[in-house]
Amino acid sequence: MFSARPGHRVANVAVPDKPFRAAMPASLTVTKRRPAGRNVVPAAARALAAAFFCLCLIISSATAQTLQPPTIAAVSVLDGPGADVDLAAALALERAGRFRPLPDGRYAAPGDKVFWLRLSLATPQGTQAGAYAVDLNWPFLRLFESYDTDGTPTFAAGQGEWNVYLAQPVPLPPGTAGETALYLRLAGYGGVNLNPSVVSLADVARLETLRPWVLGLFFGLVIAMLLYNLFLFLSLRDASYGYYVAGTTFLGLYYCCTTGLAPGWLDIRTAAQEMRFFLAFHLNAVLMFASMGLFTRSFLLTKKAAPGMDRMLLGQVAAAALLLPVVLVGGSTAAFAYAPMVGMATAATVTLAAAVRLAQGFRPAGVFLLGWGFYVACGFAHSMTWAGLVPATPLTLYAPMVGTAVEVFVMSLALAYRVKLLREQAASAEAQRRRLAEENARSESAREALARENALLSMILDDRRFGIGMMRGQRFCFANRCLALQLGRADLNGLTLADVPQARPLMDGIARAASNHDAEIETVVDDDGRGRALRAVGRRLDPDHPERGVVFLVEDVSEAKRLEQLKNDINQVMRHDLKSPLATVAGALEALELAGPLNDRQRGLIAMLERAVAAMTARINLSLHLYRLESGNMGLTPQPLPLAALLAEAREELAPYLTGGRELRIAYQAPAEAFVVLGERAMMTAMLVNLLKNALEAAGEAGPVIVTVADPRSPHLVIDNPGEAPPEIRARLFEKYATAGKARGTGLGAYSARLIARAFGGDVVADTSIPGRTVVTVTLRAPQDA
Repeated sequence: MFSARPGHRVANVAVPDKPFRAAMPASLTVTKRRPAGRNVVPAAARALAAAFFCLCLIISSATAQTLQPPTIAAVSVLDGPGADVDLAAALALERAGRFRPLPDGRYAAPGDKVFWLRLSLATPQGTQAGAYAVDLNWPFLRLFESYDTDGTPTFAAGQGEWNVYLAQPVPLPPGTAGETALYLRLAGYGGVNLNPSVVSLADVARLETLRPWVLGLFFGLVIAMLLYNLFLFLSLRDASYGYYVAGTTFLGLYYCCTTGLAPGWLDIRTAAQEMRFFLAFHLNAVLMFASMGLFTRSFLLTKKAAPGMDRMLLGQVAAAALLLPVVLVGGSTAAFAYAPMVGMATAATVTLAAAVRLAQGFRPAGVFLLGWGFYVACGFAHSMTWAGLVPATPLTLYAPMVGTAVEVFVMSLALAYRVKLLREQAASAEAQRRRLAEENARSESAREALARENALLSMILDDRRFGIGMMRGQRFCFANRCLALQLGRADLNGLTLADVPQARPLMDGIARAASNHDAEIETVVDDDGRGRALRAVGRRLDPDHPERGVVFLVEDVSEAKRLEQLKNDINQVMRHDLKSPLATVAGALEALELAGPLNDRQRGLIAMLERAVAAMTARINLSLHLYRLESGNMGLTPQPLPLAALLAEAREELAPYLTGGRELRIAYQAPAEAFVVLGERAMMTAMLVNLLKNALEAAGEAGPVIVTVADPRSPHLVIDNPGEAPPEIRARLFEKYATAGKARGTGLGAYSARLIARAFGGDVVADTSIPGRTVVTVTLRAPQDA
């Protein structure tokens, strides 16, 4: 239905279409010669006067013919009794004041009750009321009658059980100018939303002429999209096109019914015909709602990509299918109550599914959501009109048709876009398949290598010397057999620390070590009453997330500890046993000196033997001191010692090395007696001897070894010698047994020197970055620092 807006006015202006003179007969037109000598009015003045006269005539004619159309002065509704009363009863109730005025000029009546409206019309003087009609802007009614003030029927249509499409406006009864009234008796199932306005019959005729063209354009677009996608369905065999064609077909049939086309074509006259028509209408609605859900599932590929949404869409299809038994059991009344809920559920479910797939990155869902969202928005506006929340206008009344036209067009584009993307994905998948096939062909040798590596890894994990495990929280996720045996179990996999209490000290230490990244710990675990020494190193799987677990490697060092202790015991015995013969040799040398006069050669030999005995005794004592320092069992008693005297003793002991061009220079940056350090004489002398001996051996004949003694308040020595430390031991110069390039080197000199310095609060560091030289700095404690 098409209508003009309220207050629309049509102006009829009558304008003469020929000049006055041209309309006169030729026999009345006489041409006379103007008498000579008379005053003649100028031609310009005559033309101006004629134009002014014609303008006044046109304005007068237009003013006389331009009339205002009738207007609706007021709208009132019969307030009770709510029954189906006739016109006489309605007039009687009007005289009793039972018509309640509507201040907003609009009436909304939900439900299916019969009611009366009274329209108060104001017709201006000279207006032909019969040239106008009242348009209610609402065509869906099942009862529609109108009467004038005298009770004369002016229009009657619709006497069925259900709504029919009634697009005809109510013609105004011819009458005189002034106030008149029009009584309307109405009934509509589900809802009525009236927004009456006065329109001219000329506008009604023009819009009625335009209606077939508009409907033709709408259904032409729907049929064109249907045929186009039907062809694509037959060509591509894509289920989405089939569901689209089915859904578009059902939408077209739906609008054939709601626009009044189908009832007119079918010429429905009886109640039985009407019931069959509505049964077919509801069946079409069932198929329409179901096809929407099925099309959405197929288009959005929810079965694999979004199983949850796929189940919701299947539920929507099942809910739509339930509409048919509702119609068969409860009739159209139940169907009209149930169908709107199915429609709202369909709109919400399809919208949610499209939004979810778009959020998952399925790009065609964006086009789908655009078309579907516009369709739902138009349907929502129409539903609000049915509910009486939005005024009934042609825009809101026909919004679903506009939304459908846009939706079928956009969905057709979305289908084409989807097929394009799916083909691109198929081509990409095929290329990926070929690439994988090529990679699989090339990976045969890699699989063989992997099998070898797996075998090697299996051998490593099953190693009988090292326990390998992984733990998450309090549970062993993996443990090889060696680790289980180390902890006194046959198998640890799946057990917790509560099941293996003897493992707790080890695992606590590994947890602390793992926090320090590969730190090594050593602990003793109980194994059937005897202690088992285990050394372990652990590492977190993810340093930022300790809860993800730790892997660790455990070695049983019990036997190594036993052997080390046995070696130390043997060394202790050897030291003790060596010191006794040395004491005997020293006593024999003294007895020789006392026995009688000795010649020079004999005295030299005895002096050499005495030095050798003293050096050997000092080394045995140093070895004993180092052992005690390493084991932590040595009680140190540091005393203030003059550093100059210690350097002099070291120089005297190094006398055999100061030959063949070797030279040792000692320089003090303050008086020599100002340098006093804390320590024990024998150990401090041994430290200096070892460091200076290494420097002299490295320097050779390349130049002197220079010792600089500085800062009495914080004494330190800088030993600078030519020659570089061998590259292979620079990083571990002070480690135990680190030696290179010496035939009889033991790797204990630098190690013992640093150990002694640190035992008395000092330190020894080396700088090997200077090309051609080595600089060793010895830091010692002064008595005031104690």
